[in-house]
Amino acid sequence: MKKLLSLLILGCLHVQLSAQNIDTKHILLNLYEFNWQKKQVFGNAVITFSTLTEIDHILLDAGFLTIYTVKLNEQEVSFQNDGGDAAKNVRIQLDRIYSPEEEVTVEIQYASNHENKADPNAISGSFGKGLRFLASTSTTPNKRLQIWSSGEPDGNKYWFPCNEELTDIHTMELYATVPKPLTVISNGTLVERKDHGETCTFHYKTESAVPNYLVSIVVGEYTNVQQQFGKTIINNYGYPDEKKAVKATVELLPDMMQFLEAKTGYSYPFGSYSQVVVQDYPFPGLVGQNSAALLSDNYIDDYQVHQEFQYLWDGVAVQALANQWFGNIIMPANWTDLWLNNAFAQYFAGMYTAKCHGSAEYLLWYFPFEKWNITADWDAGNKHPIAQEIIGDLNAFGTDSYSKFKGALILRMLQHEMGDENWWKAVHVFVKNNAHKQVSTADFQQAVESVSGTSYQWFFDQWIYKMGLPECDVVQHYDASTKQLSITIKQLQAQIDSDYPQVDFFEGKVKIEIDDKLETVFLKPQQENTFLFPLEKAPEFVNFNSEQTFLCVTTFSKSNEEYLATLLKSRDFLAKQDALNQLVAIANDSTTSPEFKLKIRAAFIHEVESDAYWRYRMLALGALSKIVSVPYDEEMIELLKDIIRHEEYWLKSSAISILGNSADASFEKIYRKAMYDKSDRVINAAAIALGKTKSPKALKVLLKLEHHPSWKNQSRISALNGLQHLGDPNAVDYVLECIRDNHSPRWYLATPTWDYPFAAVNTLVALGKAELAYPILIERFKNSLNDNDLNDIFQLVQLIDLLNDERAKEMYALLKQKFSEDERLLETIHTYERTYLESIEK
Repeated sequence: MKKLLSLLILGCLHVQLSAQNIDTKHILLNLYEFNWQKKQVFGNAVITFSTLTEIDHILLDAGFLTIYTVKLNEQEVSFQNDGGDAAKNVRIQLDRIYSPEEEVTVEIQYASNHENKADPNAISGSFGKGLRFLASTSTTPNKRLQIWSSGEPDGNKYWFPCNEELTDIHTMELYATVPKPLTVISNGTLVERKDHGETCTFHYKTESAVPNYLVSIVVGEYTNVQQQFGKTIINNYGYPDEKKAVKATVELLPDMMQFLEAKTGYSYPFGSYSQVVVQDYPFPGLVGQNSAALLSDNYIDDYQVHQEFQYLWDGVAVQALANQWFGNIIMPANWTDLWLNNAFAQYFAGMYTAKCHGSAEYLLWYFPFEKWNITADWDAGNKHPIAQEIIGDLNAFGTDSYSKFKGALILRMLQHEMGDENWWKAVHVFVKNNAHKQVSTADFQQAVESVSGTSYQWFFDQWIYKMGLPECDVVQHYDASTKQLSITIKQLQAQIDSDYPQVDFFEGKVKIEIDDKLETVFLKPQQENTFLFPLEKAPEFVNFNSEQTFLCVTTFSKSNEEYLATLLKSRDFLAKQDALNQLVAIANDSTTSPEFKLKIRAAFIHEVESDAYWRYRMLALGALSKIVSVPYDEEMIELLKDIIRHEEYWLKSSAISILGNSADASFEKIYRKAMYDKSDRVINAAAIALGKTKSPKALKVLLKLEHHPSWKNQSRISALNGLQHLGDPNAVDYVLECIRDNHSPRWYLATPTWDYPFAAVNTLVALGKAELAYPILIERFKNSLNDNDLNDIFQLVQLIDLLNDERAKEMYALLKQKFSEDERLLETIHTYERTYLESIEK
């Protein structure tokens, strides 16, 4: 294995260092002009470095940059720049041969040319490379004047000349001059802000060396909601008109910092930490850039909305903050070690949500999403080790499920293997011993083994350096004569055709819940393992791999009674959730006896009425709704009414939605009262339920929602959702006004759940008047082609596609004409068009 590890590291080093010939010490950027119209920045880059060998020239990265002059000791020197974006495409001739002991400084005057365009395949947000310029358009007049950078893994060369090698860490200094009232946010400490009449220059300086990909810049109109934790200043940059919401959103950030300091055993070392929100940035983002993390502006909610979505967006904030430790304090030595950044960030997001909301929230929200991403990637054929010898596509490698989600679950497994005490000691040792250094996976393994006093080579081989996903078939048998329970686990995973090393059979600790006892066994790396447990009587249920701390896919057949006992008696919410799903299928099976169906119903009601965590009770209520039919009986109605009276937020909205499925107008008063609830989730559910009643009074009530204050027009979305179900043609004029309105606040998420133009188009289609929207949208689309904003263009493409209008063929002709010379974009357009044509044919 040591030989394999050495080859792996050498392979990565060969890829990364083959063209590197300098050790950058410091980069000073002076960005003196930003041109939004041409989407360019003009600047000077002063790069201080030493050579790695005795040479008379250096190589740098410059992604489509125009380089005007290069100076050394204030004298111009010759250079070659191919104008493209190939690695090391700039060759600068030095005035003599320099040795590694000398420091050299060159000054480069340049302009950027690459435009970081939105991705039409991800119109709710995308990264791209380099600087993304945003400004108001005819389609989106409220779009803010803004610039932000995307650097990971090699995107910064598109806005300043540099050495993009991961191993070349350096300090950073930045001067940027912008028109007032714009603000510049960058890495490190804001040293000075100088006014020059109509413009202002911001000066930032970092405190420690970091890889080039962590450098970032944001330009826009911002207000700073400042907090403090200990001696650390926390800057929260949001939009001036959203200051109150910014304050509500970031409420827990100091607590997150305290949590991470305690868990890592290492104080946040920088003088300040900044969060800045930007437009057209994807959820959940990338690594937390050095001391200044970028997040999507969809992160900002008013107080009420954020209370309902803490589990979602606060997790993103924790990830960005955790990357200050894992990515900035500790930096990857090679791209193959990037998993440590991503895994620890995701791991701590789950830990923090468990700390705030309990382990049930982690198990029922975080874990299923993590595991689904892993199995979905695996099933789709994306199969490779986490530490991968050959990395073909760095962007794909850094953003697929392996480094982040699988990595987080591997850390969770390692914690289970080591025990909490040793695990946290190992984390503390790892961070303390490697602070402000570049680390490898081997360094992490060394920390684990130095604390535990035992080798974990088998664990790292199995989960990090090799590939595989265990498939466990579990069989239980109780022998009444010997009073023993046997549990046999057979591993069924097969070897696949791959050049990567694979695991034959997995080993590790597995927790097994047997009635009220929790046993821990150790799987040996063999096809079959059998474990015996003395029991006076047959168990009511067996829960293999309790809380799924061992990453695997499991097949385990159980009786109806065992599923029922698991639901009612297990302490594992994942097992209980699985039992809910299994029992729904059993209850809806025609061969199940009426008596057992009644038992299932009673069990579901018991779980709903319990004092368990709200998300689990909501799942139980959802399961109950799947086994009862409309019209509901009195017991079901009273249960739903009781929840509506006494619960709030998600559980209350779920009960209203289920009651609304009855389409019974006698519940109209319940829905109308709920439409004045403090929760927008409840209001939305009530609006839809009211629409389903087809009540003649519903139209007036739903239209009044337009004037009910809400964040990002959620009340309008609720009104539209309700009108969609009401089906009253008198609502058409209102819906058309919503479609015409491109000024009101909204999320730009291209979904009818969160984005009112999409809700409006869906409603108009449901009312049978889709053709009325086409003239409005096609005119806006033509204007968007002139604005040349891809996000606007393809949001409109999706809206127009929803109309299923034959006239939209005109739109595709215009698109192909506009982008006739862009092969990649034409391919995207053809994909959209094929889907559209299939839709209208149906």
